[in-house]
Amino acid sequence: MSELERPRGLLSAADRAYLRGDAELGSTQAERNARGRIRDRVEHALLDFEALLDGLSERDRELVFEKRFGERDGVEAFDALVAAMAFLYAGVEETDLDFDTVLSEGVNLAEAENDRAASVTFERTYHALDADTLLRKLRDGESLSLTELAFLHASDDVSRDELTRHLDDEDDFDDGRIQSKVTEF
Repeated sequence: MSELERPRGLLSAADRAYLRGDAELGSTQAERNARGRIRDRVEHALLDFEALLDGLSERDRELVFEKRFGERDGVEAFDALVAAMAFLYAGVEETDLDFDTVLSEGVNLAEAENDRAASVTFERTYHALDADTLLRKLRDGESLSLTELAFLHASDDVSRDELTRHLDDEDDFDDGRIQSKVTEF
């Protein structure tokens, strides 16, 4: 099912097309209105998660994640869940809340359903992304993450031919995710 055929979720098909840059709105005011509607829906969708956690049965949750996501291409399911986590991580980082605390409390809230608690350890080590370092890693035969590959693809410092030449030698990216994150070469 294509993006346009997929039914409305948090976003309508028109919202998805607009956010992906595939559709332009007729005026500045129409664009402001669309962005405002999307912000409102995101806010209220996040507030709905408490109702989902409390009210959606375990069976219904299993049907969403095991059955529906299980029937989707593994790449599509993986990318959707990674994007959801990235969106929530970025959102928490934009608040005055501590992500480690939010993560720990979230995991423990989920685990309480199973009458248990968890110790959650989360560690971040930041590394600057720069084209020269990433190209050097590629030339040395090191694998790059999808994020690093997407960064190289978007960089003006690396030609598509050079990136393609390095990726032709990589066997780690035959699962299709590279196309979904870096676009076609």
